[in-house]
Amino acid sequence: MKGVLAILLALATTNSWAAELAAVRVDNHLGARLQGTSLPESFGRDLTSGLTSRLMIRLTLHQAARELRARSVEIAIRYDLWDETFTLTRTLDGISLDTGTYREAQQVIRELQQITFSELFPTSGLPADVELVMRAVVLLNPIDRERLEEIRKWVAKNNKRSTLDPAGALGVGDASVSSAIMKRIFEQYTSGADAAAVWQQTLTTEPFRLGSVPLESR
Repeated sequence: MKGVLAILLALATTNSWAAELAAVRVDNHLGARLQGTSLPESFGRDLTSGLTSRLMIRLTLHQAARELRARSVEIAIRYDLWDETFTLTRTLDGISLDTGTYREAQQVIRELQQITFSELFPTSGLPADVELVMRAVVLLNPIDRERLEEIRKWVAKNNKRSTLDPAGALGVGDASVSSAIMKRIFEQYTSGADAAAVWQQTLTTEPFRLGSVPLESR
């Protein structure tokens, strides 16, 4: 469990790269292009840890305050310690889209810096003459409720030990930081989120009309 805490602390630091979400059209579908995702500074090192890294992206289409459509994308990156290669797999609503293999961590990061989802929402049935907005919520290594409860109990137990025993598992500084991280995660759940993560980013497009989105080739 100490390893879990170390990962949480590392993910708490992010870089300041600019990020942007834009709507695209491919054939009869509305899609999205996600550029410049501000991944944590430790992300490149974490890719070679042997653990699978996951980006969960929930994409929603809105008309004013009303949600019209929603899709969920997951990007899984696994490092093969034997072959020293990275395998990146994308799924849409649980269905596999594509898989790619990369030799360098920087290649993976560059791939994640410009992601296009071309067939998210069929344009048939979408209003053509009103302003729409697309939103993307990106979570890195999301934590489900059961796992979160295990971490919460472990943090609470070690916070108590640190107050009773200065030589306990967590120092005072670590205890305060871990408590702040847990508070951040629980705030996501209490706000109604289905999944929570230490690192997340929310991006929104500029308002657009369907006819104004440029048509792109495959």
